[in-house]
Amino acid sequence: MLETVYSNDHLPAAERYEWFCDLLQREFLPNAITSEDAHDFRASARHLDMGSTQICVLEYPSLHSKRTPKLVREQDLDMYWLSFNAHGRQTASSGRREVTLASGELVLLDIGRPFEAWAHPTGTKARTISVALPREAVVLPRRTLDRLVTTRLDCGTGTGALLASFLRRLVADTRSYGPHDGVRLGSVLTDLAVATLAHHGEAEDALPVEIRHRALLADIHAFIDRHLGTRQLTPEAIAAAHHISVRHLHRLFRERGTTVGEWIRRRRLERCRQDLLTPACAELTVQAIGARWGFGHASEFSRAFRGAYGMPPGEYRRRAGHKGRGPGAA
Repeated sequence: MLETVYSNDHLPAAERYEWFCDLLQREFLPNAITSEDAHDFRASARHLDMGSTQICVLEYPSLHSKRTPKLVREQDLDMYWLSFNAHGRQTASSGRREVTLASGELVLLDIGRPFEAWAHPTGTKARTISVALPREAVVLPRRTLDRLVTTRLDCGTGTGALLASFLRRLVADTRSYGPHDGVRLGSVLTDLAVATLAHHGEAEDALPVEIRHRALLADIHAFIDRHLGTRQLTPEAIAAAHHISVRHLHRLFRERGTTVGEWIRRRRLERCRQDLLTPACAELTVQAIGARWGFGHASEFSRAFRGAYGMPPGEYRRRAGHKGRGPGAA
């Protein structure tokens, strides 16, 4: 994944605000901005290139930004911004609508229209995670999107909660992503964003079947990850939690070349592998680590781990330089 990081910490206080204004105009979205903290405007920005979808993570103090009619005319973009308020309080206004967001809430902005936004930090910084979505990627009726622009989108349940969690995890640490992961993850992000908008616009039926399936599968994957340590993580339990039949669940995984059981086993083994490499888990026995992630018997865990990584878990840990204790460490 291609990530570009910007920071003005290296600049004198008097130059930081001008640096940020220039950065927005040059690399992100041109806006007319003002701030009560212009005298010492400490800010940072990250840009994640995910193919057709782009992510911008901004941290800054108080800020008022205005996308004026003149700026809209100069740069006519048929694009939406889905802005997640990660920290602080945000207010957005467009036309006759105005919405205030607490931390953990979303708002959809139409970049092809004038709007204003205000950021009020909690402590010293506000933080937003914005997803730039080309209009052609948002396969929903225009009238549905018009109803959703500059309204509060709930992230507490359903696809909204999944989207918020996915965004947080996506930007938390990009070092583990490979060079080709950006486009794949960008496709998942777009599906979740569109599914969230469809839910809030009561337009799920307008979504193509493939997008609905991919969004559902992403929700199922997240559910599995949350319950990996539970021995009762069965196809029946997963299907019931998502109000689908077991047959439909198996078909979703089969269409992607795997099975429910294979996916669960692979995710459990990966969590075990991470723990075996983590110094904080060095005091846990190999058996305890296996049990932690849903393997009921040490022999079952050892066989599965050897099959996936070519050696028993104890040897894998020793080669990594970590020593467990007790009989389960061998």
